[in-house]
Parts: sequence; C-alpha cells; structure tokens
Amino acid sequence: MRIISLPAFSGTGLFKLKNQDWLDKQRIAGRIAANALVKLENLVKNKTELSLIELNEVAERFITDAGGIPTFKGYKGFPAGVCISVNKQLVHGIPTDYHLEEGDVISFDLGVTWEGAIADTAITCIYGQPKSDKHIAIVKATEESLMKGIEAIEVGKRLGCIGNAIYRSAKGNGFNVITKYGGHGLDWNIPHAAPFVENKSELDQGIRIQVGLAIAIEPMLVPASTETKTLADGWTVATEDIGAHFEHSVFVHTNSVEIITDRRGLI
Repeated sequence: MRIISLPAFSGTGLFKLKNQDWLDKQRIAGRIAANALVKLENLVKNKTELSLIELNEVAERFITDAGGIPTFKGYKGFPAGVCISVNKQLVHGIPTDYHLEEGDVISFDLGVTWEGAIADTAITCIYGQPKSDKHIAIVKATEESLMKGIEAIEVGKRLGCIGNAIYRSAKGNGFNVITKYGGHGLDWNIPHAAPFVENKSELDQGIRIQVGLAIAIEPMLVPASTETKTLADGWTVATEDIGAHFEHSVFVHTNSVEIITDRRGLI
C-alpha cells in the first residue's frame, strides 16, 4: 500500500500524514517499546526489589541495546527514559530510589525513537496483592477504554470518535476521565505533535481521520475527582485518588488500524 505524506490542518495546528518510510521505522520503534514495557511489567509481577531508578535503567538499557533511543530522556529537560508514577502520581513521574511496596499501583510510560520515528506507550499494573478491588477494576477499565478508543477509529470519521468511545467506556465502568491531558500526534523526532487527542469529546469534533494518521491514544481514569496538580519537581502529575493510565501508538490504514505498540503475544 502506498501512503501519502502531506500537511493537513488539525484545527489547532498543522500535522503530517505519514508515509511507508515512517511506518517501517515506527514498527521497529514500537516493537522495542512494547518489549521494554513487557520487561518492566514482568519485573513487577515477579515482585522485583529494584528501585524505580533501577527499573528505569533496565528499560533504558534494553532500548539502547536494541538500537533505539529513549525518546523522553532529555525531552524538555526530563531526566529519565521512563516516566514512573506510583499510586496518586498519575503521569510524568520522575524515577526515584523508592522501592515498591505491597499493593502499589504503578504506571510506566515510555517512548522509543528509531531513525526519527517514534512509538509512545504506557501501562499500569499492581505490585503484589492489590489493596482494593477498586484498583483492579480501574486498571482493567482504563485498558478497556483505550481499546474502545482504538476500535472507534475509521477513515472519514472525526477524531472526536476516539474521546467519545473512551469516555463512554469509562463512565460505563463507573470511572471518570482526566480531560486536562490526552493523546497526541507523533512526528519525526517530535513525541508530542498535533493533533491533540481528547479523552472526552463529541463525535463531530476534530479533524477528519485520514490514511497515514499516526497518533498516540492515552486514557487516564480516576475513581472520582478529576482535579490534578503538578508536584514540586515540575513534572509529576498527582490526583486525589489512585488512577490508571494506558497508551498505544497507532497508525491508520485504509481499512484497519495498526497498533504499533501492541504487546499481545510478547513474553
């Protein structure tokens, strides 16, 4: 399939539809990113004794050994390759010397750059025995809302179909959606580009989805209050209760949507 590459107007800025060269390279970045997340998830499942800093180092080493570049490291001054957020830290957590404790809810968010193409992905998991059934439910519901958002994508629809599906799924499971943050476009060496992908929107909002659209979709769910605050480190975003965060990078084809960071089938 031949994919065009041209500038388009997002309503808030220009973005570029991607071509086969981007797709070939993004697939490599996506495979590395997905495997890095699986590696981190397995460490949590096996109740690792590594600190958050050491978990970040494991992921960074895996990415660089595979020939990729940790996208986030140094991006706008962020000091690590992985955002690691624990409990009421929702996103953008800076890795520290903290060691995980029983029942901690932890989110990993990372990007991989391969020859300029970027894949961005995130996962939330629980360390050991969950402290609450609510924590199990919100992790499951957040991943479900991500997949519903992806399933809603279709060439010719408005981008708002994604946020509409995410919001409906979240509310159907009894959770609220963070609207201050959301998904985004991906561009050459630019991890956060137009268009902004809202986690709550109407079906008629946004650009027309076209072949070659490359975006990251990332719902963030909370049990109740959607208020957020940025902590003193200038990065970590915290909420009033424990939430969850999942993300995939996707590429739109004529009759399908490819999940570039798909972890299914990986060990």
